[in-house]
Order: sequence, then C-alpha cells, then structure tokens
Amino acid sequence: MDVERLAERLIAARQSGARIAALAPGEIPATAAEGYAVQDAILKRLGIPIAGWKVGAASPTAEPQAGPILADRLKPSPASFVLLPNAFRTVEAELAFELARDLPTRSLAYREDEVWDAVGALHVGIEILESSFVDRRKIAEHAVLGDLLNNGGYAYGAPINDWRGLDVATPQAVLIIDGKEVRRAKAGTPGGHPKRLLAWLANHAATRGKPLKRGDIVTTGSHTGMLDAPPGAAVTAKFEGIGEASLNFA
Repeated sequence: MDVERLAERLIAARQSGARIAALAPGEIPATAAEGYAVQDAILKRLGIPIAGWKVGAASPTAEPQAGPILADRLKPSPASFVLLPNAFRTVEAELAFELARDLPTRSLAYREDEVWDAVGALHVGIEILESSFVDRRKIAEHAVLGDLLNNGGYAYGAPINDWRGLDVATPQAVLIIDGKEVRRAKAGTPGGHPKRLLAWLANHAATRGKPLKRGDIVTTGSHTGMLDAPPGAAVTAKFEGIGEASLNFA
C-alpha cells in the first residue's frame, strides 16, 4: 500500500476538518504493521514529539493496539482544547500511568512486573477521540490504527504517587458533562488489567524504535465508553477514591 499517501491524507483531514469518506484500494493497510508504518510516516511529517501513548485491546486476551499521543495534544487538568467546529468531541474517562524511568530498547523482552515497577504515578485522564474519517466504523481497522488510533487530545489530572494500593482494574468511574452525570461504570476496560497492556506497549514501542521514557504518560483504555460532548462543554472524569480530571472545549 501507499503509506506516504495515506499519511498525507490523514494529516490534511485532521488539519482541515474535511474528513475522508472512503479510501482507494491502494491506501488501505492490510496489516497492523502497515497501520503502524502510517503512524510513523505521520510522526515524521509532523515532527511533533511523542509525550505519551494510548494502548488498549478488545478483550483481556486480544492483541493490543497502540498509538502515540503527541506533545501538543497532552495537557494537564484543568485543560482547555480549541477544536474545529465540526469536531466530534467524543470523550472517555480513563486512568493513565506515568513512567518514573526509561525502558530502553534491548534484546530481552520486558516482563509485566518489571514494567509495573517502572510506573511512578497514576493520573485520572480524559481522552478526546477524533478521526480523519466520516465514519471510522466503516473504515478498515488498520487504517484507523494508522490514524493515531483516534487520539485527538488528552487531559491528565494531578499525579497520585501513593497509588499501588488502589483498585486500578475495576474502579468506580464517573463521567460528567456540563455538571450532569452521564455515565457511571465499574467494569474496568475491555483490555483487562493495565499491567498486561503496559508490558505489551513497552515491548511494542521498543521494537518500533520509540522506547518508553521517563515522564511518558500511558493511558490504558476507557472505563466509561464513548460519549459526545456539545460545543463549549465542560467535562469532568472522577474515579472514586482515586481522583479526577477536567477539561473544557473553548
């Protein structure tokens, strides 16, 4: 497939707001490897540093997927995001983990406990989902993967340093939009325990030549599912007994 052509189209769609309805056969990634190649081409073209990652899976045993969070899309709470008028403004309440040390590329794979031990702080987060496509549900899976896995922004709350005794697998999560509770859930994320996802990401990122580093913030999936916020909305994510984060759409 034409990796560079798809990367170019995805960047143009995000910047202009003119979403893509369909892809030509030569623009459709057939494998995850081709989807990640598109991610890499976007990163090279934009030249914006990676400040964090998102990782998730469809089930606790499914192969995870990952996408970088660019530095200009990652903001501390309370955060303000200025989006295009036709932005989706889809939000999710999530938990994110901040690394306390680098996890460089090496020949030996990282173990789950080893990566878990490298986490320094926990954050409550809100992910903003965006897409270069008119309807991402009708687009090939690996093309969506190439579109930086739908990340459009991320707000993260204050660091929680004494987090290891907290329930990070199935905490009570609440999403509030404009002062109204719109979702409450206690089922965790589809991908299961974040320890598995973090370890997979550490090895995946190292293999791609983009190893995780100290200060990276890694979010491990939605605890509330996706909800759309209106223009100008104020959004808060709360995890009972853990903390909260907030953002607004300016």
